[in-house]
Amino acid sequence: MESVGRMFTLDTNILIAHFNDEPKVEAFLRSVRAEGKRLFISVVTEIELLALPRLTPEEIEAIERLLREFSAVPLDSQLGKLTASVRRTTKLALGDSVVVATAVFTNSTLVTRDREILKRAKGIVRTKAI
Repeated sequence: MESVGRMFTLDTNILIAHFNDEPKVEAFLRSVRAEGKRLFISVVTEIELLALPRLTPEEIEAIERLLREFSAVPLDSQLGKLTASVRRTTKLALGDSVVVATAVFTNSTLVTRDREILKRAKGIVRTKAI
């Protein structure tokens, strides 16, 4: 599998697919890890994963273990202003705008399964659908 770019920002839906052992996502993650590529997540992804209803303590622990594998980009004033610009331009929801802005901020390719993000973020950030 050929990967474009040296760095990727993963949307929450990619990590949920990982937890569901979806083959395409697993193959992608194996590939980028083997190539030593840098993987980012937004703090929004941390929140969304850890806020899933009915998580068991074991599941929370597994999520926290997984999250340590990524560089989490915190939301600060600079990223907040970039998020506002993305949101004005794309009309995406706030959480999705933070994820897109994180990819812009890190100059990385956004990996997502969200068709709306793929459509609206075109021209703002490099995207990859899995």
